Amino acid sequence: MDREQQILALIRQNPFISQHEMAGIIGISRSAVAGYIASLTKKGTIRGRAYVTSDEHMIYCIGGANLDSKATSKHAIRLASSNPVTVTESCGGVARNIADALAGLACQTALLTVVGDDKAGQWVLEETRRRGVDVSQAIVLNGENTGTYTALLDTSGEMFLAFANMDIYDKLSPAMLRDKWSHIAAAKLVIADTNLPSDTLEELIRRCQEENIPLFIDPVSSEKSKKLPTDLSGVTAIFPNLEEAIQLTHTPLSMNQDVIDMFYVEPDHGKIANTIRDRGVQHVFITLGSRGVYYSGEEGEHFFPSIPTQVVEVTGAGDAFLAGIVYGVSHQHLFMKSCEFGLAAAHITLQTSQSTSSELNEERLHLTINTMTKGD
Repeated sequence: MDREQQILALIRQNPFISQHEMAGIIGISRSAVAGYIASLTKKGTIRGRAYVTSDEHMIYCIGGANLDSKATSKHAIRLASSNPVTVTESCGGVARNIADALAGLACQTALLTVVGDDKAGQWVLEETRRRGVDVSQAIVLNGENTGTYTALLDTSGEMFLAFANMDIYDKLSPAMLRDKWSHIAAAKLVIADTNLPSDTLEELIRRCQEENIPLFIDPVSSEKSKKLPTDLSGVTAIFPNLEEAIQLTHTPLSMNQDVIDMFYVEPDHGKIANTIRDRGVQHVFITLGSRGVYYSGEEGEHFFPSIPTQVVEVTGAGDAFLAGIVYGVSHQHLFMKSCEFGLAAAHITLQTSQSTSSELNEERLHLTINTMTKGD
């Protein structure tokens, strides 16, 4: 940990700590501490006497911000044939969608991502800013193309096939993370997706553990989840679907798909979750689509059924679920209780064709929670 981060960590623990006390703890002169304080103040990381951090309520989302294109088939999809579709474009990316959903829930939210110096990148950042997300630390890379995600959905709104061009995220290096660390370290909570390179994820997990910053991880896909280090001790919570959870246990199924479909038996969710926890994660949420969510963590184990929903489209429901959990936790609820907020947020999002529903707000979320509680 560099000197600025040591000082920032001490200030976060005790905003009224003196420069003399910090000098004694770190083992440097008081004048040196004063120089670091001046630098942090100039950057805007701290402000005023009682060194209050400027981002003390901020939730930082780190990862993908894409241009999404969705083609919804008008009829049953036929392979090797032309299929009539309806095409829509929107902002996407897991980290961006989560940040957008949190902003809709009146949470102070920032996004660290990389986009290209193209119209798509400009539009994605501007739309995200318009939604209330701080994108001031997003990085625009000259000569690069903004990430794109193209999905083909069937008539029920389920994804049939998707194509992703995410090469730009390989550029979000540990050096970039270190350059932005004063902003990240001052946040209340950090959320990352596995669009980040493996070495960047490893550094993020390590530094969040060292500085006791809550870190939530979205594995994104079974393939991208392979980027995560074996030791996940710095991860507060992780949110895999069942396929990703199986990958995280390092026990992929060896049978071919036909055999799996014929003799499929639901895996032991508790065993899978506990295996992930053995890697150091405190709280594991395995999302099971329309069936619900299995939680295993420091508060015990529990299966939460999903809310019956007339599904319009599934895209973005997982991002909304994670955002709902974060909303609950950031409002001092336990993780188990927060799962209700997550399911409610997913329920609201599933009823629209938007990846981040404009209907997702605090009033609608609490109304849905109250309905769930009454059992209606």
